[in-house]
Amino acid sequence: MKLCSPGKYHLPTHGSTFLAQISDLLKNEKNIVELGSGIGNVSIALAKIYEDIKITGIEIQKEPFECSLENIKSNNLLNRVDFINDDIKNIEKYFKRESIDCVITNPPHYSDKSLISPYEDRKTARTFDINDLEKFFYAANYLLKNKKRMIFVYHPVHFESFLKLAWKYKFSLQEMFLGYGKKNGECQLIGGILRKNGGENLKIHPPVFFKNSGL
Repeated sequence: MKLCSPGKYHLPTHGSTFLAQISDLLKNEKNIVELGSGIGNVSIALAKIYEDIKITGIEIQKEPFECSLENIKSNNLLNRVDFINDDIKNIEKYFKRESIDCVITNPPHYSDKSLISPYEDRKTARTFDINDLEKFFYAANYLLKNKKRMIFVYHPVHFESFLKLAWKYKFSLQEMFLGYGKKNGECQLIGGILRKNGGENLKIHPPVFFKNSGL
C-alpha cells in the first residue's frame, strides 16, 4: 500500500494490523463500515484483499481524514472505498438503519493517566473515554443488520467496560484473539468478533505474537 500520514501517531500500529488480520470477511458481507478509520489503512487493506466489497470509513480528525482521501487515490480505490469526516455520533446522517453487513473498529483505549502526551491529535486518536466508547456501540448497533458482526481490537485494561457496553447494545462476544508482544509477556491487545443479537457461542483462537513495528 501507498500511504501518506499527517504524523507518526497516525501510521499503522499493531492495533490496526491486528484488526486487518482478524477481519476475515464472510461471503455475504459486502457493505462494510470502519468506525474511526484514521488515514484509511485498514479499509484500504481490506478493499485490496476483498475485491467485491464496498467500505466506508468515518474519522473525526480532519488531517487523518484528508490523508485517507489521498490514500484511496494513490491505491486506485476511489470506486470502492470512501471516507467521511465527522463524529460517529452523527451516523444517522449518512446511513439508513440496519443497512450494513459488517462493522470494523479499533476504538481509543488508553486512559488519560496512561497516555500523557503534548500532542492533541494523539490524545484524540488513542485516549479512552467511556462516553466516546459508547458512541461506537450506538453506531454499530444502528448500522448493522440483525445477527451481523462487529470486528474489533481493544486493550485488556478497559476490556470490562468494553464488554459492558457490548451487552448494553445487544452484542454477544463470539470470537477472541489474544495478541502478545513476546511469548512470556502479558496480553497487549484483544481482538474479537461481536454479533448483534447473537447467542452464547464463544471461540478463543490460538495466541497471536506481534512482530516489532519499529515505530
